[in-house]
Amino acid sequence: MIKKLCLTLSLFAGFCCMAAEEAPKKSGGWASMAFPIALIVLMFFIFNRANKKQQRQRQEMLDKVVKGAKVLLNSGVIGKIMEVKANEFVVEIADNVRVLVIKEGIARVIDEEKENAGGEKK
Repeated sequence: MIKKLCLTLSLFAGFCCMAAEEAPKKSGGWASMAFPIALIVLMFFIFNRANKKQQRQRQEMLDKVVKGAKVLLNSGVIGKIMEVKANEFVVEIADNVRVLVIKEGIARVIDEEKENAGGEKK
């Protein structure tokens, strides 16, 4: 949605600039720069807000990880949390194969209930 909004705003700004080039030149000073500056400020706030929301959701997900949860690591490896430490997890990726992973190394928690429900529908 944000990408579509930004694309729309970019196209709109492009058309406005083309229309401004076709119009007779006036010495507008700051008035002619107001729209592009406002557009840049608006886009900055939209991107910043979306990024903060995404970071907050990710931090909440990492804080809720518990022992026994199935997780997908950033490397693509799926494992099971065996131990939760302050900033690290011990993840079992195979029988008797455990690795120490920092919190940022977890891409997402795999919800087994959704996974099983999806398998039954097929």
